[in-house]
Amino acid sequence: MLVYSVTKPFGTKDNEFEAYTRLLEEVGIDVSNSPRVPEPGPDRRWLYAWRKETEAGYFVADLRRRTRDRDWAVYAFENPGDERGPVAALEIASVPEQDGYTYYLMPASRERVVSAFPGTKLPGGLDVAVDVQRDYLRDPGEQRWLKISQFLTARTVKELDSLGGIRIIGGGDSIVFQRIPTATDNSETPDRAFCRMSPGAVTNNDK
Repeated sequence: MLVYSVTKPFGTKDNEFEAYTRLLEEVGIDVSNSPRVPEPGPDRRWLYAWRKETEAGYFVADLRRRTRDRDWAVYAFENPGDERGPVAALEIASVPEQDGYTYYLMPASRERVVSAFPGTKLPGGLDVAVDVQRDYLRDPGEQRWLKISQFLTARTVKELDSLGGIRIIGGGDSIVFQRIPTATDNSETPDRAFCRMSPGAVTNNDK
């Protein structure tokens, strides 16, 4: 079956993929359980799959305007199966306080966790002292960030991956940490010609 998705010719950088997934949420797409195809290139992150090229075209036009980047385009994908799952990570934001930083799970992400795991009691936030924050930013590993993520979501790392992973946003909307499962991580995803692109499917219409 032929489906359509939006990406860039050589795949997306982290901040570009963030902008893409945020717009998916803004236009009302259920990013927690969507039809999806793997992104072309080495990262193989999951992309939303439209069945109608025109709908993907409307989305890419909006994305180009939002990002001021005309490299976004619509591509056709051969999708023999009916792969579904999350296409966006849960998001944690941080805000500076007088004596440190407060981390909190963003509202849409809270809803996704509770919907997937009914009865989950989520904390309002997590306060981190200034010196601890400095240690976190200097540490290239992921364990400290995963502990914050697990505390704020009340979920295991495996459960976080099943929800689309985690992204932690710092000052100026910078990404300080993210862990996003890919098609390569999914042993149930067959090795298929996922990146066959049709030049005729590239949409250049910005209406």
